[in-house]
Amino acid sequence: MDVRAILLLAAMAAGPASAQQVHKCVEGGKTSYQSAPCANSAPQKTWDATPQYDTYENQLRLERIRQDMRQRDQRQSYQASSGGGVRGVVVSQYKEPDRCQAAKDHRDAVYRAAGIKRSFELSRQMDDKVYAACK
Repeated sequence: MDVRAILLLAAMAAGPASAQQVHKCVEGGKTSYQSAPCANSAPQKTWDATPQYDTYENQLRLERIRQDMRQRDQRQSYQASSGGGVRGVVVSQYKEPDRCQAAKDHRDAVYRAAGIKRSFELSRQMDDKVYAACK
């Protein structure tokens, strides 16, 4: 099962939380925030921290997740009904062999014109053009 589906189910199953309090405690010069009352001293500050689950943004996010799940389920059911899954496809490596050969011939002509002491940049540029033509 998809992680999003599990999170969606968990979010839908979770009911509204009861009121919670946050306590700010200072012990030995160190400040801590905790849900339990302070152990050895009175809290510096205490306030209610009730989470708000039903925000408009949260509802929109949950609806988008539901739509994504429906679309994914439709794709999976279509794939299953059409014979299932992924099928291998053969893609020709050389779509235009004439174009590839022309790029190689041009590269060879440029190399002959530049001679043995051609730059790395020139070699790289010409090899990239051949790669683009032959891929």
